[in-house]
Amino acid sequence: MKTYQHALLLFCLVAIFGLTYSQSAESVHAQDGNLLQNPGFEEPYNNGLAQSWAPWHEEANVDADCTTTRMARKPSWGPELATQALIYQGSRSQVVGNQWATWNAGVFQNVPVTPGTTYQATAYAWTRASNDQYPAPGDPNVNFQVRVGIDPNGSGLWNDGDIVWGPTINPTGQWLQIPAVQATATGGQVTVFIQANPSGPGNCRAHIDSWFDAASLTAVTAAPPPTNTPAPPAPNPTLPPAPQPTATPVPAEATATPVPPTATLIPTETPIPTGIICLNSFADDNANGVRDANEGFMAGVTLSVIQNNEILAQGVSTGSETPVCFSDLLPGVYQAAQQLPAMLEPTTASNIELGLEAGQTIGLEFGARIMQDNGTEPDVDDGAIDNGDNSAETGTADSGLSTITIVGIVLLTVAIFLLGAIVVLLLRR
Repeated sequence: MKTYQHALLLFCLVAIFGLTYSQSAESVHAQDGNLLQNPGFEEPYNNGLAQSWAPWHEEANVDADCTTTRMARKPSWGPELATQALIYQGSRSQVVGNQWATWNAGVFQNVPVTPGTTYQATAYAWTRASNDQYPAPGDPNVNFQVRVGIDPNGSGLWNDGDIVWGPTINPTGQWLQIPAVQATATGGQVTVFIQANPSGPGNCRAHIDSWFDAASLTAVTAAPPPTNTPAPPAPNPTLPPAPQPTATPVPAEATATPVPPTATLIPTETPIPTGIICLNSFADDNANGVRDANEGFMAGVTLSVIQNNEILAQGVSTGSETPVCFSDLLPGVYQAAQQLPAMLEPTTASNIELGLEAGQTIGLEFGARIMQDNGTEPDVDDGAIDNGDNSAETGTADSGLSTITIVGIVLLTVAIFLLGAIVVLLLRR
């Protein structure tokens, strides 16, 4: 009996160990091959973005009434800290959202890859649009149109025309895996985009938020290896030599004079010279529009290069003297623009037209400062008269007596008394 019990116990231990090992191996294997950095959107976060990820957003009809018109205004990014239900795995998830303003935005990451290889991307998402605080349910009629895209050439531009986008879902109030998308890399880098787009008319709510987690990029098929030209087979030494054909003489008049081939020059493509635009934002504390020696730089400012009302490139300032540079720009007229977070206000123009020439590098710094309190009283010039009830502060009154007038009355009274006394003395004599 004891032997049977021991055997049963040993079998259970072996089964448990095998199951645990199988699950562990499966978990490790599931993470093998994920080319994304920080796919779980864990700490650290910088300006609301998980490490290795960058923000992108569309701006359209920003001043429209989003209850009736499609509007896409810049949202906010941040980590989910408080609610475990809004975290799919790990300790954080990436939040993108806004209040009373619809938006079209997300995050992206550039990933080094092998040209010619096909890659697959996916992620998990949760969405919620409501006028009430969580955990009140979201409105399923607000379609967030969540999807994943791959840019095969890795441009990092959300509106690049060759991005391959996957199908959309609307994971209201639940974590759902975004349908995977596949694309074949055309260069040494691809860009993975995650998008939520609740910018439709009538979608305005007090809370319009989306959460992203557990993203992945994996290779599906490898690039085909180069084909080797097979070497010609070696001659078989055992075979007798083939009989040589008998040469038939050709009449002299039939002999053709060989004409040397004419060399055709193929024109080489002349590269078009391009230019560079470098942008930055400085902390203009005194609001004089010039970066003084004691003023540093401003982080978290979105810097854009625009042409023909289309954003060609975007970047975010780092708060250092290193600017955000946009290269390979063809000669022409561009607009350089800065977009400030809510707590900042501009001290210089926020959109400037630039004429870029071939081989030219243009550097431009926008000014910004922390938004000032507009409730302070304005300064009053010396000698100005206040029309308010400020007579007590200035020492004058519209209907009262001045100090000089009072002193004059006192002196006049004393003079009258003295004159009266003199008259009385003269009359007594």
